Amino acid sequence: MTETILRLLTRLSEAGDDAILPGELAAPFFGPVFDRLLAKRVVVEQAPLADWDVCDACECGLPCRPIRKAGDAFQAECPLNRRQDIDLTKDDLRVFRIGADALASVVGAAAGFGAAPKLAAEKIWRLGDTPSGRAVFLALEPAALTGDGIAPSLRQAAQGPDVTILAPQLPAEIARRHEDAGFHLVEILEVLTPATNGLGGTIDIAALAPIPLAPVLRVRRAAAEVHWVGRSVILSRQIFPVFERLLEKALSRDQVASGSHVEGTTAREAKDLIRELRDAFKAAGFTDGESKALIETVRNRGYRLGVHASDIVVDG
Repeated sequence: MTETILRLLTRLSEAGDDAILPGELAAPFFGPVFDRLLAKRVVVEQAPLADWDVCDACECGLPCRPIRKAGDAFQAECPLNRRQDIDLTKDDLRVFRIGADALASVVGAAAGFGAAPKLAAEKIWRLGDTPSGRAVFLALEPAALTGDGIAPSLRQAAQGPDVTILAPQLPAEIARRHEDAGFHLVEILEVLTPATNGLGGTIDIAALAPIPLAPVLRVRRAAAEVHWVGRSVILSRQIFPVFERLLEKALSRDQVASGSHVEGTTAREAKDLIRELRDAFKAAGFTDGESKALIETVRNRGYRLGVHASDIVVDG
């Protein structure tokens, strides 16, 4: 199974009040774990489907086609072409609503928070505090973080501690607004990993705090040397151009380098080049977390340096 049920529900919940789980997606997860989610009302079963989408480019004029019971099975019939009929099972007709409050509790438990989350603002929950004292909030849908008064509301709800927000990927402008407010943003699906906890996911609480960064990233082009967090690495002439492409974007208005920009004129895929670049930093003594903090993955967009342009010094 390529995706855990908790990751699937979290991804679907980004749709907000329209978030549903159709039976065809849920069927691979049916069993004891899914039954637990039903009992916790993380998923709430709705009335079964009574109709089905019409065929592509169908000229029947119907908004949908009826579903007819055929023995122990079901069939979505096309009135114009019987070859377009679709055989369905009872599970195909099941549909579930996602219970946001209950899902927030499960995400909080996956991160190790024992207490039930508290609603801090509309559709934003406070999951709890990390051992280091950060207040952790959860927003399951991007729209919850777009209001102008959200940042002050969360700061007031935190009552002093630094703030981490677990959220889906946000539009760049909204993400920048919260980062400028001093909040640490963490994409839920970036830190939610498979586990055997009965619900299919866990969150490393250490990932909810930013890795302290040195104030300056110094790059010496002539020597292909990068100095950061008190250590230096001299990159090979094969991999240094990849770092230079990230550097170029970091010093521009749009700090994100697309995969094609990272690849440049090479025939290698961006993900392989980024992995080799991170490995070069780890070979020089940097931790895996540090290498990923310096060379960030921006889901569905590309990669960027995790250092602000004003904190970068380039020699040569």
